Amino acid sequence: MAVPIPLVRVLAPAKVNPFLEILGKRADGFHELDTTLLALELADVVAARATRSGTIELRCDGPFASADIPLDARNLAWAGAAAVLDLAHERGDRAAGLELCVTKNVPSQAGLGGGSADAAAALHAAEHALGVSLDDDAAHAALAKLGSDCVFFREARSSGHARATGRGERIAPLPAPTSELSILVATPAFGAPTAAVYRALTAPLRGGEPAREPAPELLSLAARSLPRPFNRLESAALAAIPELRPWRELLDRVAPERFTLSGSGSSFFAFEPDPDRAAVLLTTLRAALATANLPARGLWLTRPARHGAVRVL
Repeated sequence: MAVPIPLVRVLAPAKVNPFLEILGKRADGFHELDTTLLALELADVVAARATRSGTIELRCDGPFASADIPLDARNLAWAGAAAVLDLAHERGDRAAGLELCVTKNVPSQAGLGGGSADAAAALHAAEHALGVSLDDDAAHAALAKLGSDCVFFREARSSGHARATGRGERIAPLPAPTSELSILVATPAFGAPTAAVYRALTAPLRGGEPAREPAPELLSLAARSLPRPFNRLESAALAAIPELRPWRELLDRVAPERFTLSGSGSSFFAFEPDPDRAAVLLTTLRAALATANLPARGLWLTRPARHGAVRVL
């Protein structure tokens, strides 16, 4: 009887940005950032199994397995796993291959880092499935090449919370939140292409004002009454994606000064230390969106994951 080949499963959490400042545009075309990232319990799942095909076979399922997600080398999960598979081939095992399945619970083009998390999770899953490990420098380089957020999900895997600089690839892990914190995430029915949002940034980026520093409460996420998150990209996103404006206006009516865009959008999020108030806010928001005929891809009440891309049994 053939021995079953083990399946490795890794959580790929979504993220929000409690703080995001744009410091300027770099010579390489990227923007210099100062941001914090917080992983959420809302997560994709990446499963990997070793094969003898010599290549990667990728499929995608789940509620957000949308048509805009490629199933080839353009997919970030594929690319993350390929960094490990290439090492296996370099070491002489040319027949080594992988089956990958990404269960999408996080929508794409939503500012929630789903693709970036999938890349880090697929790299981690491939290491376990193939028994081949990249050293820290090689893993960092592979993930940084794929996208600014990708490194976060590996290097802050013990806390799911970090401050990032450079173009987002320089990660300084922060402690996980010590108090209970509810996070309401609202994702419109449309996406927000990152490149279009960055193109809408105007100079000077801060209207001549100095760059902001994150409030200490946003670094600890431990206060009972947190300040509103800050996102320098929000005004650019509203200019680039006009469909976001009715959402911004409705959120300001339902919960003034509470909701902030995550990353380049299209999702908005709000922190609420009181779980009962968070549940009431979710119910109120759902009703308001229905009345305004603003369809959502998802409304979630979630919490900090307190981990990055991690293996599950």
